[in-house]
Amino acid sequence: MFSLDPAKNDTSVTLDLLRAVAAQMVCVGHAFNFGGFGTTYIPTDGVLLFFVLSGFLIAYTLDFKSASTGYGIVEFGIERFARIYTAYLPAILLIGLVTVLFRWYGIEIKADPTNLKTFIGNIFMQQNVPCCLSVSTFGTAGQLTSVALEFHIYFFVGALYFLVRGRNVVLCCVVAAMFAFMPLAYFSNLPGTDRALFALWLLAFASYFVVKALAEHKANVGFWCLALVVTLATWLIQRTPGDDANLRQYPMLILSFVSLVQITQAIRIVPRRLASFIKVVADYSFSLFLIHLTIQRVIFSFWTDATVSRLLVAVVVTNVLAFVFSLLFERHYHRVANAIKTLLGRPARNWRSEVTANASAGAS
Repeated sequence: MFSLDPAKNDTSVTLDLLRAVAAQMVCVGHAFNFGGFGTTYIPTDGVLLFFVLSGFLIAYTLDFKSASTGYGIVEFGIERFARIYTAYLPAILLIGLVTVLFRWYGIEIKADPTNLKTFIGNIFMQQNVPCCLSVSTFGTAGQLTSVALEFHIYFFVGALYFLVRGRNVVLCCVVAAMFAFMPLAYFSNLPGTDRALFALWLLAFASYFVVKALAEHKANVGFWCLALVVTLATWLIQRTPGDDANLRQYPMLILSFVSLVQITQAIRIVPRRLASFIKVVADYSFSLFLIHLTIQRVIFSFWTDATVSRLLVAVVVTNVLAFVFSLLFERHYHRVANAIKTLLGRPARNWRSEVTANASAGAS
């Protein structure tokens, strides 16, 4: 039986590690790109990893929690809304404040528009949505289109999932129709773009059910280790810098992920202290994704010499501030979700008694 219980296997800590690594790939990669060290496409690969984790963990969440007949699209939507907006809303406010202050005092900082229309559009996750309500990204939040995409995917796929299960059919149809535009636009696979990310997310979503079925049989660790080496090597060989998000590269990435999950389902070797440290780093990964670019651009605006010292300081300071930001906002999403449920007359959940999926964009 598939399990994310950290006392039974290393799958949970491995997913946490991948989440932490994905966030650092985006953070360090952008520090290189905007810090005068040339161009790297590692941030794109970090986003791909976020989408793989998101698809897999959302599938687990839906499968695990929908076993309760009282769990439907409303409960799922509240939890996803709280998971995203508890950190996203203060991040957008911080990004806007920093950008406006810099422009007010005439300090040069590269940023997208900060007008009221763009701000409101970003608050409602309309950045780069392919419809008449679309706006650009806001201020120094150029990386947050992927957060909007994940948000729309959550509600689109969640609604379809509960529609198939026959729960809240009318509401699910309305929600699916409202959130269909952006996910479906990310099926186009335009060369040199990330317009196939929904396909990657769906592959990861489906991979959970494959892993769940495989869990009924004893895993051959040797075979899956070989599969991991072969599929990961094939993905690295196929990887085309500048076109990392191309659809043709997704199958090997998903297969390598499935192989890794299969291996970790069969082992329990990570020391508890190391697992605890990994979880700490993973738990502020979404906050890091949200605000890292703003912090780095502020540092680079004042410290103009493109040196290794500047790069290292930018990465360290960004991580420290993201950790603090997470303590202030992101980690309270359980309370926010329960508060919304109480307000709507829905039963609150005892989060600590459950194994929950911490998926984010840009994710989980």
